[in-house]
Amino acid sequence: MDGLQGVQEELEKWLIPLIEINGGRKPRIVHYQIYSKLNSLMENRGSIFEKCYPISFPLAQKMLAFSYKFPSSFGQWDPVKLSEGDVMKPPQSYGNSVFPVIHRQYIYFFSSKENRETFMKNPIKYICQPKPKPTVPVKIAIVGPPKSGKTTVAKKFASMYGLLRLSIGDAMRLVLNNQPESQLALMLKQHLQKGLTVPDALAIQALDVALMNHVCNTTGVVIDDYPVTTNQVNLLESARIIPMKIFELEMDTKEVLRRALLDKESMNRPPYPEHDSSQILAIKKCCYEQHINAIRTYYTKEHQNWCVIDAFRSKWWVWNKVLQEVQVVVKEIQIYLERIREGKAASIAGLCITPEELQHRLGEFGQYCPVSLAEKGELVDCSVTSSLQFAAEFQGHYYKMASQGELDKFLSRPEVYVSPLAPHPLPPSDMLPKKLTPAEVTASFPVSAQMHGCCPVTYLDGKQRYEALVPGNIEYSAKYKEKIYVFESEEKLLKFMRLPEKYWNLKLPLKRPPVKEPLLLTALPLPGYLEQAIATSLIKALNEVGCLKPKFPFLSVKKTALLFVACHLKAHNPRIPEPTRQAYRRKLAQFVEHCQLVPYLGAAMAGPYKEPQHRPLGLDDSLQTFLSLRDAGPGFA
Repeated sequence: MDGLQGVQEELEKWLIPLIEINGGRKPRIVHYQIYSKLNSLMENRGSIFEKCYPISFPLAQKMLAFSYKFPSSFGQWDPVKLSEGDVMKPPQSYGNSVFPVIHRQYIYFFSSKENRETFMKNPIKYICQPKPKPTVPVKIAIVGPPKSGKTTVAKKFASMYGLLRLSIGDAMRLVLNNQPESQLALMLKQHLQKGLTVPDALAIQALDVALMNHVCNTTGVVIDDYPVTTNQVNLLESARIIPMKIFELEMDTKEVLRRALLDKESMNRPPYPEHDSSQILAIKKCCYEQHINAIRTYYTKEHQNWCVIDAFRSKWWVWNKVLQEVQVVVKEIQIYLERIREGKAASIAGLCITPEELQHRLGEFGQYCPVSLAEKGELVDCSVTSSLQFAAEFQGHYYKMASQGELDKFLSRPEVYVSPLAPHPLPPSDMLPKKLTPAEVTASFPVSAQMHGCCPVTYLDGKQRYEALVPGNIEYSAKYKEKIYVFESEEKLLKFMRLPEKYWNLKLPLKRPPVKEPLLLTALPLPGYLEQAIATSLIKALNEVGCLKPKFPFLSVKKTALLFVACHLKAHNPRIPEPTRQAYRRKLAQFVEHCQLVPYLGAAMAGPYKEPQHRPLGLDDSLQTFLSLRDAGPGFA
């Protein structure tokens, strides 16, 4: 024991941890305890000899001010949250919300005790991760019907990330309190003192002034419940106030009224009266729905920054969903700024680029994918979609790609796909294929379609065989090199639009299929009419009569066959009611049974005369039935 004590003291000098386990217990329990104690050391083996010391936030500030310790390369960022994908910088303030830790000569800051404990277990893991990217001010807006949780989400952003929560009322109060003598403040007072509503133009001016706050320009702002009318949208656009993301908290009227009733029963209700009666809430919801569709359509088309959130779920789910979307947008902007600063190509998704700006800054390939043109020689037109998900910027110009694979190739080596290294330049505009509508094809008369209206793609892909000459559909037409082509389907049209040089100059064979002209059904002769109207049923009846070869007693073979076919058609006609069909099926079975009398009696009555007691059973009855059909006939109506 004396020797063990000395060994422990030496191990403590070298910061080697000591683990004590009771070896008197069962072996399996001892094994489990050893595994449990050593598991954490194996997981964090890179930081076994690292020591971290938690301190208070004021002490950390003093140590940094007097240069006893140095700020880490992460600054005020939480290394643990940064490793989890968090790209929003936490607020810098005194209080219990910040938890500093000393590691070696540096101080790290954490947003929670759990993150601090996680870092202290394995600091090397979090120190070696990439450093945080430059901070991007977060500018978002939240709209929705009353009681949908807009203010709750906005306040959560303000408390967790230091964003300035700004409603239109807050903006006007900032102007009135901070700039009471300004012309804008005097105009606002003029309306408010008369009890009038402030016009949207003045409200936008107040919002523009409030957005000059240093918090908005450094950390960010969340605009609460604005805009809610199309006029406000137009004024925001004229003032160039464009949120990077607008969240619509979607909720029906029933849930709005249910939440209002719960708020009335709450003990935290403010002492002053609130306008939350069911009638007022219904009016607010109706006014909101009158404008929201137009607002949603505008922002989706112009900036692609509209996001619909299901506010019927819990407030924690809504918060996590909104935070996740904001993190994605901020990360896209950070990557864009970093790559552009390095002279690389960068994705422009999530940058609120308008269609006019996109058209103005398009590169030499226009809206055609440069990667597909360079690698496959295909003209892939990306103008069919307004989405910028697969668009990128390089050297001040925008390029659109067909898919994520093409975008990744362009981002890795953009100089290979643009001038001067691009292997295939884009043809002139008059040499590009153009889709035509049926009206445009008709208006082009007397110019006729090439290949006598046959589909060139089907013909070439079918190895130019006679059977591959398929007439095209005027709904799928295109013009290329002043010639018009029609195609069998939209798939063949898209194939031609990608590779027009491959399909445009084909020669038809001397032998061509005859032109199929439409013919009225009433103009067909009777056999042709029967062939097209009841071909399937007739084929089945003829096949069965050919296999059965019936012969009705006292009737000719031809008349028997005709009666069988007629009865068969009646029994299997889908347009006849089911009871009638069943009746004809029974008659058809009886008819077949009577036709079998002739071969049966012919075989049974062959040879000399036999006495009745020596005849086969049923022969006399069959003979009587046979004789009774002489005058009765088949019995069909």
